[in-house]
Parts: sequence; structure tokens; C-alpha cells
Amino acid sequence: MTIIQAIAEYEGFNEPHTRAQRNNNPGNINFAPWTAEQFGAVLETIPAGINEQPRFACFPTVDQGWSALRTLLTKDYLGMTLIAAFNKYAPPVENNTNEYAAFVARETGLQLEDVLTEENIG
Repeated sequence: MTIIQAIAEYEGFNEPHTRAQRNNNPGNINFAPWTAEQFGAVLETIPAGINEQPRFACFPTVDQGWSALRTLLTKDYLGMTLIAAFNKYAPPVENNTNEYAAFVARETGLQLEDVLTEENIG
């Protein structure tokens, strides 16, 4: 399994009706100008009855969501250790970063001190 596949699994992308799936966003990437410019994303719309604040990118297609995740990791995280990358990608102020990084390591067969490469990113 690649890093982007493990991220998608952790984010619940493979489960029906999750935020990641609703938004075609396997990495639950925050909406930002680059997501709109490069991949046609818009700010997510939260369905009625769900208590969430809009913040994530909603991509027009699943393929664009996968491409955005791959682009983000390759552009901003390439060469970082897995643990350093997850401290940036899923910071401890809003995530259980150690659990997230350990999950990705377990699923990919990597160690926390292994470096992100284009090959293991996916």
C-alpha cells in the first residue's frame, strides 16, 4: 500500500458517506487557492443535519482528489521523514498525529523515520 492509499484509508475515504468520500477528497485536504486553480476544487458544502464547519476542498472528480493529494505530498513533503511529515500534515493540535503516522507506517510497511519518496507516496 502507498502512503496516499493509507491516508485515504485512515481518513475514511473507503467508507460510504464520509466527508472524504462526499468531497472526492481522499486526504481531506483543506480548501486553498491552489486546490481550486490546479484541480477545480470548491469549498465543501456541509449537508443539513451534520455539525461540521466547511473547510475541506471538494473536488469535481475522485481522480482530481487523488492527484491533489499526490501533488501536495510530492511538493511539500518529499524528503521528510514519515513522522515529520505527519506532524505537518495532521498536526497534534487537531489530530492524534502519532496514531495517524503509526497507522500509515503499519499499512505501508515503512518506519516512522523512513523518508517520503515519489515511489512510497504513490
